Amino acid sequence: MFLFLAIRKVKFDEISTALQYANYLYAIPAIILIILSLWFRSLRWHFMLQQVKRIRLHSLYSATMIGFMANYLFPARLGEFVRAYIIGEKESISKSASFATIIFERILDGITILSFLLIILIFFPFPLPGWMKNGAYLASGIYVFSLLFLILLKVQTNKALQLIRFISRPLPKTIQDKFLTMLHSFITGLQILQNFKNILLVCFLSLFVWIPSGFTIYISLASFDIHLPLYVSFFMLSLFCIGVMIPSAPGFIGTIQFLSVTGLALFGVSKGQALSFSLFYHICQYIPILTIGLIYFFIEGFSFTQFKSSQKREET
Repeated sequence: MFLFLAIRKVKFDEISTALQYANYLYAIPAIILIILSLWFRSLRWHFMLQQVKRIRLHSLYSATMIGFMANYLFPARLGEFVRAYIIGEKESISKSASFATIIFERILDGITILSFLLIILIFFPFPLPGWMKNGAYLASGIYVFSLLFLILLKVQTNKALQLIRFISRPLPKTIQDKFLTMLHSFITGLQILQNFKNILLVCFLSLFVWIPSGFTIYISLASFDIHLPLYVSFFMLSLFCIGVMIPSAPGFIGTIQFLSVTGLALFGVSKGQALSFSLFYHICQYIPILTIGLIYFFIEGFSFTQFKSSQKREET
């Protein structure tokens, strides 16, 4: 649906001209920045998992690349579960604990991105369409509520478990016991919430996770001779991150294109140019992440069949 909305009434000759005269050398720094962003993500994850187990950075980087590769191949952000599974298998740690750190990571990502958006709107005010404002409000509510829930789960563990036991009473005891066991492991992954210094460190590293991504958009725009202030690139980054929360096709195909057209229209960029940028930007992410992720996936001996069988074992 989003892809249809993006290409509706577009002038395809304008896309052809934009693609013909684009400077594809900009792909080199764009790809380097994307890989750098994922390296900082792995470094941040290293500090998140320290309370569970000290894990080598390379091991976390490979799991991160495999997880992001899976996000580009499968819908519903399945890559987050793949990442938790991969690091759990490699490092013999609880997959639920690993998944807890990934949830906390995503909450930090959301708060960081919304902070960028807030700063932009304070210092570079411009009118936002109603749906963008509502999306930002909704995302803010989701991230703040999720963070408060995780803090409550860690600080008031016994009360939270008692409440969950009460709610799950209609379920068979075997399912209750299994769920509570998984929840205990999940809470183990929230140990970082006990260490204020570590929380500050991972918050600081969140800037280095996302700043390269903002510059990737800036470079991608420049490759099509679209020269806009730097804050526009970080606005588009915020828009992408909020927009991909909506269920979409694997790799966010269509969603990125629609958001590019809609967001850049606020700054006078034509639909054809915006679509051309979105294709270039998408490919600069898609190809390196897919390639590196698949290389790690097969070198380390994993298979998609293995992952599916693991899911079935956990469901029984």
